[in-house]
Amino acid sequence: MKKDIPYNSVSIDYKNILNVFVTKIHEIVCDNLICVFLTGSYARGEATENSDLDVWCIFKNLDTDILAKIGEISRNLPINYNDLELNSQCMTLDEFKSNCFSKFLAYPIIYFEGILLFGEDIATKIIHDKELEQIYKEFLAEILLSIRHYISVNEPIEKLTYNKIKTWVFKPLMFALRLERYLHKNIYPLTINDLFSAYNFPPIAVSYFMNKEKWENDLINCRETVLKSLHDEVNKLLMDCKI
Repeated sequence: MKKDIPYNSVSIDYKNILNVFVTKIHEIVCDNLICVFLTGSYARGEATENSDLDVWCIFKNLDTDILAKIGEISRNLPINYNDLELNSQCMTLDEFKSNCFSKFLAYPIIYFEGILLFGEDIATKIIHDKELEQIYKEFLAEILLSIRHYISVNEPIEKLTYNKIKTWVFKPLMFALRLERYLHKNIYPLTINDLFSAYNFPPIAVSYFMNKEKWENDLINCRETVLKSLHDEVNKLLMDCKI
């Protein structure tokens, strides 16, 4: 079922940008284009002026010539690249279905958060809870190793910036926590506020994700305690999976 793009309180006419992007791709590759999905903050209705447009383009066949044409389209959209960056992930349908590409979370992200912009809703046909559980475990393990790295190398406070931890810990963990709620409670909290409300005692990582100032202050006051709390929180989630 096709969902509408939610309202985002930004000044950019992102819906027109998306329409131009999809139209031009289809004009060039025609029947080779299977579908295009919008994901990320714009699909969740959480976009800010600093957000990127994240799109997934699925093709029957894909080569570097097609990728180059998509790149050319992206650089000639009716908006300056510095004002709005359009990030396109391109896959063939076979890659989308394969296990080796599951690390990129294409089908669970598209299934739960994606907005179909063009073509066939392929994610609905592929999603399986068992596969999601494995993806959830692997995602947690990778996040845990990132936190262990920061602890074991005694990463200086000045390098533990909010943006760095947001990229390698908070953002991936927010998706993992959404999957955790789905797997255990059969709900998928779409927005960060929904995720916060989905727990009786919200994970500390959610609070840090929502509050940059809190992360920075706590890090200055007690770096070891902050990293340990994140480590123990993710480690417990992983151990609860009975791996």
